[in-house]
Amino acid sequence: MVKLSEVATGVKNTELLCWLDSYLRTFNAKVLKMHREGKRTIYVILDRTAFHPKSGGQPSDTGTLSSDDFTIQIRKIIRVQNVIVHWGKILEGIPDTRNIIGEIDWDSRYLYMRRHTAGHLLDHCLSVTLGYHVKTTDSWLGDPCYVGYEGKTPRENVLLKTQQMENQMIQRGSEVNIELVTHDELLKKAPEAPNIYRLPQLENYRIVTIEGCDPIPCGGCHIRNITEIGSFNILNVTSMEGSFKVYYEIES
Repeated sequence: MVKLSEVATGVKNTELLCWLDSYLRTFNAKVLKMHREGKRTIYVILDRTAFHPKSGGQPSDTGTLSSDDFTIQIRKIIRVQNVIVHWGKILEGIPDTRNIIGEIDWDSRYLYMRRHTAGHLLDHCLSVTLGYHVKTTDSWLGDPCYVGYEGKTPRENVLLKTQQMENQMIQRGSEVNIELVTHDELLKKAPEAPNIYRLPQLENYRIVTIEGCDPIPCGGCHIRNITEIGSFNILNVTSMEGSFKVYYEIES
């Protein structure tokens, strides 16, 4: 069985292009390492990638890596510390170490971007409606999509007001801004972020700020303006001991 830590050994950190531009669909990169597993399965490490790994509630991107002579269908992206490993199936040709073209499955990526930004907006609207800063427990942007929170499940009228507020904000529109900060800057800019108590100690953090809302540390992919979300609908709420999950969906 392949150990990912061994696959990622001896290569430099991967430049994560989607941190700077979530709309990047294709990119060129240099192959740093390939590891075959059987006839068709392969692990690929590049010097740079626009593929986002499964992390922070965002599912792994899928897509293809290809050159003139081969095509690899990428099914999973794994982060091993600061190295991004692409795992997939060889569709044709014989992969070798050269420059390569990556292409992301855009429909699923863009859906995750819209759902992700809608989740951050939900944090804001729920905090305003409840009258205090909520704390998140987890989230998932796949199916079914949800955000988990600490505390007692809100009443139905609170959730309805939250949904109405979010849709009103989406209709008005607000820009979504990204910046990289140090740990000290993070504590100054986002002291009440809903996930700040769950963050690991890092040298640098990426902050996502919806105009008019508090900043949130986040490594995921987001849209440029919340109007792209479309409409927001709370589908269901489940209660657990000391926490609850809000399931939601968006429509164009």
